Amino acid sequence: MRFGLVLIALVGLLSALQPAWAQEVTASIVGTITDPSGAPIANADVAATDNARGVDYRTKTNDVGAYTIQRIPVGNYTVKASAQGFRTAVYPAFTLVLNQTARIEITLKVGQVSETVEVTGTAPLLQTETAMISSVVDSISADKLPLATRNYVQLTLLSPGAVHPSVTSFNNGDNTASGARPYINGNREQANNFILDGMDNNQVSDNLLGYTPAPDAIQEFNLITQNASAEFGNFQGGIVSTSIKSGTNQFHGDLWEFFRNDKLNANSWENNFAIPQVKRAPLRWNMFGGTIGGPVMKNKLFFFFDYQGQRFDHPASTEFFTVFTAKERNGDFSDIAQQLYNPCPTPTNAPCTQATFVPSSRVPFANNQIPVSMIDPVAQALFNSSLYPKPANGNVQNNAFNTVTQIFDNNQFDIKGDWNATQKDHIYGRYSHANQNNPRTNSAAVIAGGFSQAPINNEVADWTHTFSTRLLNDVRFGINYIKLHNGDSFPSSVGKLAEQLGIANGNPIGPGLLSLNFNGGTPSQGGTGTLRNIGALGIEQNFRSAVIQFSDNAVLTYGRHVIHSGFEFWRNRINIFYSGNSGKWGGLNFSGEYTADSGTNPTSGTGYGGADFFLGMPDATGHGISSGGWGQRQSIYAGYVQDDWRITDNLTLNLGLRYQAFTPWVERNDREDNITLFSGQLIAPNCSLLGSVPFSCQSSSRGLYQGTYGLPDFQPRFGFAWTPGALGGKTVVRGAFTISSYMEGTGTNLRLPINAPFSPAEILSQFNGDQFPTLTQEGIVPPSTSGTDPLAKSLFRMWDPHVQPAVTHQWNLTVQQQFNNTTTFQVGYVGEHGTHLMVPMPYLQKQSLPNSVCSKPPCTAPSLYLSGNPALQRDLAQISGTASVGSMRYDALQALLQKRYSNGLQYQVAYTYSKCMTDNSGYYGTWGSTQATPASPYYQNLYNPHADWAPCYFDSANILSAYTVYEIPFGRGKRLGKDAPKIVDAVAGGWSINPILSLHTGFPLALYDFGDDPTGTGSRGLRPNCNGTSHVFGRKPALDPSTGAFTGYQWFDASAYSAPATGQFGNCPAQGPLRGSGYADIDLSLQKDFRVTERMRFQFRTDFVNAFNHVNLNAPATALGTNMGLINSSQDPRNIQFALKFYF
Repeated sequence: MRFGLVLIALVGLLSALQPAWAQEVTASIVGTITDPSGAPIANADVAATDNARGVDYRTKTNDVGAYTIQRIPVGNYTVKASAQGFRTAVYPAFTLVLNQTARIEITLKVGQVSETVEVTGTAPLLQTETAMISSVVDSISADKLPLATRNYVQLTLLSPGAVHPSVTSFNNGDNTASGARPYINGNREQANNFILDGMDNNQVSDNLLGYTPAPDAIQEFNLITQNASAEFGNFQGGIVSTSIKSGTNQFHGDLWEFFRNDKLNANSWENNFAIPQVKRAPLRWNMFGGTIGGPVMKNKLFFFFDYQGQRFDHPASTEFFTVFTAKERNGDFSDIAQQLYNPCPTPTNAPCTQATFVPSSRVPFANNQIPVSMIDPVAQALFNSSLYPKPANGNVQNNAFNTVTQIFDNNQFDIKGDWNATQKDHIYGRYSHANQNNPRTNSAAVIAGGFSQAPINNEVADWTHTFSTRLLNDVRFGINYIKLHNGDSFPSSVGKLAEQLGIANGNPIGPGLLSLNFNGGTPSQGGTGTLRNIGALGIEQNFRSAVIQFSDNAVLTYGRHVIHSGFEFWRNRINIFYSGNSGKWGGLNFSGEYTADSGTNPTSGTGYGGADFFLGMPDATGHGISSGGWGQRQSIYAGYVQDDWRITDNLTLNLGLRYQAFTPWVERNDREDNITLFSGQLIAPNCSLLGSVPFSCQSSSRGLYQGTYGLPDFQPRFGFAWTPGALGGKTVVRGAFTISSYMEGTGTNLRLPINAPFSPAEILSQFNGDQFPTLTQEGIVPPSTSGTDPLAKSLFRMWDPHVQPAVTHQWNLTVQQQFNNTTTFQVGYVGEHGTHLMVPMPYLQKQSLPNSVCSKPPCTAPSLYLSGNPALQRDLAQISGTASVGSMRYDALQALLQKRYSNGLQYQVAYTYSKCMTDNSGYYGTWGSTQATPASPYYQNLYNPHADWAPCYFDSANILSAYTVYEIPFGRGKRLGKDAPKIVDAVAGGWSINPILSLHTGFPLALYDFGDDPTGTGSRGLRPNCNGTSHVFGRKPALDPSTGAFTGYQWFDASAYSAPATGQFGNCPAQGPLRGSGYADIDLSLQKDFRVTERMRFQFRTDFVNAFNHVNLNAPATALGTNMGLINSSQDPRNIQFALKFYF
């Protein structure tokens, strides 16, 4: 009820101003018309002409001589002003960029209207009307700068405040499911809002980018990094607003083919030092397509179309992996450095049973020889199977081969129409479609392949109507649809391998092998290889996401006020099948707990996962969801008022207020349940659907958590822009404070409809080394009560009832200076403070007590959560909770030098000096090969979250990026060689060079302790102890102790870290103070134009990604163990790309 009253009141307020759409994807021109004395001229005619389309946008000045032309397409414009008794004045052509408000001031001279004079004026580069911090990448830069897979999002890293710990992830060819996005101003990768022609372009559950247009189809994109006006919402980091090109009065377009081949590329640093040396992975990469745009009716109706195809194929390539040696298959593990112990010593040489199991004080196996009579029948069957590779050489590691084949195909297109129906009506529509397919296969039958498919549609229609010179309205409707279907797969020829090996119920669905994970084990002769995990969990996601968006926006000019107001509505729909993180096949884990010296407090360096598998003793089992599906719905309502008030000729105030409300996610058929935090009360919107659950249920609202509809959802936006007259109008001082909100998606694995009984329970079983486990041959045994209690031993998802969108306070103070007609410099302080960030919560984590309060430390007490229902607390295996309790802080000095394109030259230099702090890395962390190691998303100690306050894992103190577009001024029509002979021009003319420079310092490292939990609390974020100051060696060569072979770099001294004592949490910070290697990269595009006619040319280009093959190291291993501190991988080596383009 409270929500309804607030919304009705707000909408009523906005209705007086023709309520409307929120997010600008156009630009504006404002200014004043004065006479020679400086007095304003009222009722003067002003027209802005789009020089490419021949369209005039007309208005008149008001009583104070002010005019405004709103919501016009970006492009090249000429402004004309006239009034009775004055000569007509024409302001010279200038470029209007996305979201820009250009101020054009014109003084009319006395004379006849029929007389026309061209006034002098500089291009409107200064941002004099708003305190928003943003940068624009235009079509020239998007077209000419080198991009390995032509993913325009990578260009966001050229803006101040933007960084990414794995630049390689922009180049994997996948622009949706695993494509990278920037980290902006200390915010998470998921916290950005992507907009395409004003339409939402996000996948709402995993916060992924939706449709990714080809660079040749992009008119330009604007990255707003802070203090957006009230028209923008649902963001915490940046807003990436992109516009697709439109047709003009002339036919324009291009055709292209880009090509990469492994023969052109450098080998990776790690492949070069491997023994034996690993060859470059085969690669065949082609991207081809074209664009065309032009008039249907000149000055009236225009079209634009583009198509792009991608064939990113990895031909069959061979990789090493490690299998059990012939000796190990017969129980001889003497090549393993760890000492192995017998968990079942009597009777001698007999297989382990419950009766013979010894939890502690175990007897060592002499010379690490396990009697073959103790072998588990599943291990014996695997070793005898023709599908499990035999060792191909005598090595302990890298002794088998697997051939990997991977294909990435993508086809996409855009079609857009623009119609100037009347002088007062402009209509456009666009439809975009893409379809990605990415299968992966392996020759080793026991290693799963995979598949990924992603059809995407994004469509929008927009109508702008001008009621008068003072009032304009814009209405927009669109749909954003994404389907992601990906998962593990086995060919049918593998058959039901798990059951053939003797694992009970090992193939509940289809062919294949459930996951067998072997952890630990260091060959005694040195090296870092361990047994390759085989099988797969069978993780599958079939996800359909649709965002339906409607908005209406009005712009009213009144005196010195330009007032924007609007209303916006999103309807988010997701329909999902998700197997859970344990997969529909499940898995068994063997970590060495049962061949360690003790199952209670094992000594480091004892036990081996491969030996545990030999004995058939897993320490953990898990099985996810094999069938079913669910759907969720959410609505977002927003309204705003923004007044850009030009108080004086040199001072503008931006005064805005936005209201944005998120309704709770609800399951379409009410098939979801939750548990209250402390009372442990099971709640559901319809308790009758819970069936045989043996716990009382209390009816609740459909969303199972509370929406926020009150004062917290009001977001003030204040800013000023001051142009001191004493500085000649070339300097602007700006400042702002804003509040914004953003609802992070949290992925599919944390959603409430996955819970039992509505989805088959995700069963987890964890065995400590002092408990006799379920044997491998018994498979993943469901709990004995599963028939009457579907919650038993299950993983349950819980949401805090007070979950809400993140709230971010942003502020800045900047100074911008214009040096000449094309160049500006901006420097300023940028700050942010975010609260209510989404955090995963391990609600079943026990409380840690002093060792003195119990006889057998570690001493614990049950979790405070669910304490009111201890029976339910004991019934569940694990809880993955969600709460909005995280926070962050960001402070930065940011500087930006920009030169707009003129005379063949354009450049930009951005520098950031910053510090980012947070108490949680978020649920996702980071993907792919990376220079960062994010801390566990779970607090080490649930009851002391502040102890995790540390630098953000993507915090880089110094970031420098720069790019240049430079057409060498030699050849016909150029400054040099303008009269050169044709043969000279054909060879030496038409060259351009376009480099990108990227530099940043290293990211803070998170240290891990993956050993036994010394606290006994079940912590999911354990850290080691930091014992004094660790020395950072940097690039210190690491050598194999027995062969002297180079194995990488020992980045830091691992001896300064150790496992905590019993009953103690690790004292190392969640992130840092150690930092990894920095990043230095130059990408380069060398281009040669061959002109056919004045309007037609061919272009041959060569792009060099990491042109000088600089080795950018990934993060070192940071978990306690023999490899701690070792770096043995890197970001991408040099890649060379050829392209041929034809422009017309």
